[in-house]
Amino acid sequence: MSLFKRLVLIGLAAFLPAGGALAQSWGAGVTIGAVNDVEHRFHWDEFKPKDIAGSLELEIEPKVILRATVGQMRVKGENAGKTFTLPSGSDVTLPDLTNDIRYATLGVSYEFWEGTYTSGAFVGIGGYKIEPRDVPAEIANYRDQRETVFGWHTGVEGGIQLVKHLSLMLRLTYHGVLSTSERSLLSASGGLTFRF
Repeated sequence: MSLFKRLVLIGLAAFLPAGGALAQSWGAGVTIGAVNDVEHRFHWDEFKPKDIAGSLELEIEPKVILRATVGQMRVKGENAGKTFTLPSGSDVTLPDLTNDIRYATLGVSYEFWEGTYTSGAFVGIGGYKIEPRDVPAEIANYRDQRETVFGWHTGVEGGIQLVKHLSLMLRLTYHGVLSTSERSLLSASGGLTFRF
């Protein structure tokens, strides 16, 4: 069984026993956002689509949320835009190599309530499946490896209650992906969370 599937099952296993005891304090959400590779530098104009995620959450203590998230990011490959000398002796500048990164994470968030506004900080671990897109054969050796790896995430979030159970959420998440190329990704996303 893949690491991705194991993490999803662990997340479900964590929610099911606690769900009966705290059935009134759980929620579900969806977010969409942009991702920036911040491994070597940070520039506001380098946020590019996409990061789409769905989550299930459970209030395990007042203001403490356990959140399982499954999502997918699209990012540039580690060697995108770099120049290399091919075995034939000619130099080539690589195109924007693209990776799809599917992930499943489990994290804990501590929230501060301020009326209809919430803010919080979170941290967690997860699995990341890196799937580089197809490229021409002559540059295939320069794309990222196809691999499933461990990683961690941390970030901050804020929400505004729209109606009784529905909130607009904004999140800034740093993903430390422990792949062969050690990816550092920053995601800015927004979406809706429905809490019971």
